[in-house]
Amino acid sequence: MVLGSQSTESGHRYIAKICGFFAPAFFPPLHIGVLYYFWNQYARKVDRHFCSCSCWDTVFKGTYESGIASYKHMYFNATSNTLKMWVVTVVFVLGLYECVRYLALLALQHRLRASMLVLFLSSIFAHYYAWWAYVNYWNDEFYSQWNHQLFFTVTELASTALVLRMADASFSVTPRAAFGVAAIATLHLVTGARDQFVDNLVRGAGHTHQVVRDLGLMVPDVLHLVLPLVELARSKHRASASFGSQLRREMTGLVLLVVGGFIVCEQL
Repeated sequence: MVLGSQSTESGHRYIAKICGFFAPAFFPPLHIGVLYYFWNQYARKVDRHFCSCSCWDTVFKGTYESGIASYKHMYFNATSNTLKMWVVTVVFVLGLYECVRYLALLALQHRLRASMLVLFLSSIFAHYYAWWAYVNYWNDEFYSQWNHQLFFTVTELASTALVLRMADASFSVTPRAAFGVAAIATLHLVTGARDQFVDNLVRGAGHTHQVVRDLGLMVPDVLHLVLPLVELARSKHRASASFGSQLRREMTGLVLLVVGGFIVCEQL
């Protein structure tokens, strides 16, 4: 029986690793496909036989090619910004792999809280958007929105960490974790609405790709506001004598976090 249990556990871990592998491999092609759908009319055909690139330093080709280079499917310059783009890409890919592997393992062990899986899946676009933003900031050397994006990234990562903690159904949802996620979601909804959501969607000033982007960022925030509180209402913690005082304390923290975060975001 012990041998069979170990074999099952080993199989679960193997399947979880496969799931973790396919997630990072899947999203970039999907992203480019979506961009192609919206921006195909702006694309131009490239003559691969006669096109050239004069702004490539050719370092990684060494003596094989120098001067003005011919067509390449991919090229990169040996600069500090290229290093930064590579490092942040590795960090995001490994993070996505580990998160998906962890959630897949919980699912195979019948310990996954479904509502937290929904929240994690809904947050992937925001994290992917952040990675793409940083890559573009470094690639274009355009940094005016850097601090603003960094604020959203840090709070999104904190929220996702709490979601992953609550994803394990063997642990009860605590007021601190639930209100932490809800507070960050509220902060994002308030600041996001002020940034562009109202103009692009409510007033109809946004292009189709901007509307889709804003919905992809705002709808998950609504879910992050509602679902943790629903799970908290179901939690066994309600039966404890200290639940009421803990609830009031965390609600106060929620208000302070939203107000303080909004003030900080306005200064960035």
